Amino acid sequence: MEQKPVAIDLFAGCGGMGLGMKNAGFDVAYANELLEDPSTTYRENLSGTVVETADIRKIKPEHVSRMIKKSRVDVIAAGLPCQGFSMLGLRDDNDERNGYFKQVWRFVEFFQPKFVVIENVVGILSMKNGKVIRSIRNGFERRGYNVNIRKLVASDFGVPQRRARVFIICSKKKVAEEKLFPTSKRHKEVSISNAISDLAFLGVGSSSGTYERKPRTKFQRAIRRKSRVLHNHESANHSKRIQRRFSLVPTGEHGRKSANYDSSKRDCFKMDGRKPCRTISTLPEDLVHYSRDRIPTVRELARLQSFPDWFVFHGPRTTGGPRRRHECPQYTQVGNAVPPMLAEAVFRKIRKQMKPRQR
Repeated sequence: MEQKPVAIDLFAGCGGMGLGMKNAGFDVAYANELLEDPSTTYRENLSGTVVETADIRKIKPEHVSRMIKKSRVDVIAAGLPCQGFSMLGLRDDNDERNGYFKQVWRFVEFFQPKFVVIENVVGILSMKNGKVIRSIRNGFERRGYNVNIRKLVASDFGVPQRRARVFIICSKKKVAEEKLFPTSKRHKEVSISNAISDLAFLGVGSSSGTYERKPRTKFQRAIRRKSRVLHNHESANHSKRIQRRFSLVPTGEHGRKSANYDSSKRDCFKMDGRKPCRTISTLPEDLVHYSRDRIPTVRELARLQSFPDWFVFHGPRTTGGPRRRHECPQYTQVGNAVPPMLAEAVFRKIRKQMKPRQR
């Protein structure tokens, strides 16, 4: 019987990359995440993976090997914290999270995996005039890896979101780049409406745990598979003043495009249901629903990230103030995640380059 290749998931978040790896046929033996809320989400949804909540700088690879009872790991995946690299985060040169890729090297040196996959924002390519990406490349090459880097756009792989991300794929053996990265499916992009129009169109301050409409599209049928109950579909209880402010935002535009929009308030963008979504952030108030004067629900945004409906997000829905230091609310978990469908496309391609192992 063929044995699944073994993977570990570092900086794992709520499990977007892990779900993609599992769907691509990997045994995700271990996941590490700093915060408890996304760890709980990962643990509750992806059974069979040992999920450890801890600062990766304090974890020894030997400890992980003993914990999962495996000395051999085929793939190490890492969705490095993007805040320091992000254009929105102003690419802070002093952000300590920018050095986290060095932690990946410790695990690579111990496990010597066949492949290492790192995902990050496009801003990593230009940080410090390219010095950061060159440092990453040189570090892996010194450790005996061939390094390939490519920008992928999620909407090219069936995700209803034009989210661009950089994937760094390092391989022990030299592999042609076209054999490592997935190619676009060349199909019509999935629009926001085609992704979420079967969900109840909630007004403010309401929720729904049932499906009130039949699935209307191929995407909706696939995303609802194995799900009978709807989770995380609860709308914010906006005041009349906030609803009016949202109503002034033109479809497919920023609030500041409206002459009557209060410029002293945080800018927002009203989704256009006919198109894929723009990149989802960790702040829910950045987006306004395309047909309701409210922010999207967690479930609506999860759909736009390609999470299946059976995948339940845990922890507080929102948070604020000093609680942000130790809480990671559902909206943040969704916004930080790697779209599972994009991750699956990447890891299916990688698995084709791995020789099957027998039990």
